[in-house]
Amino acid sequence: MSIITIKAVGKLTEDWQKQAIFKYEKFLRPHFSLNTIELPDGHKGTAKPDISKTKSVEADALLKGILQDTLVVALNASGKQYDSHAFASQLTEWSNRSRNIVFLIGGSWGLDEKIFSRANAVLSLGKLTLPHALARIVLLEQLYRAETIIRGGTYHK
Repeated sequence: MSIITIKAVGKLTEDWQKQAIFKYEKFLRPHFSLNTIELPDGHKGTAKPDISKTKSVEADALLKGILQDTLVVALNASGKQYDSHAFASQLTEWSNRSRNIVFLIGGSWGLDEKIFSRANAVLSLGKLTLPHALARIVLLEQLYRAETIIRGGTYHK
């Protein structure tokens, strides 16, 4: 069983976000060991943040504790896009390469170059810019859909 971790900058603020995350985590837990780690924004309390410094602080927090043998997937609009079946295949390939997979979702200023230097893959959920909470929900839904495809189940009505 793969261990999947989602590390995300920013807290969930709305009940509907928390409910959606809870729903997909519940669906996924029988198939993955799933961890979610929320990290604070790197610019909290700063009236006029230094974007470069903020991204660097957030990158350090995202990368902290990631073991060398962990497969790192950064989420970014410039990354590779997959349809559902191709993502299921890619997830299987990643799981075969490493027992530990971590998905990194940056803050509102995006990801620092340190993240891309460490990442084994860069994943795009689409060309649209998504709020970070929504990106987490979409990622979890796609992980659920991929796992359903991998198991040979039906994933849509």
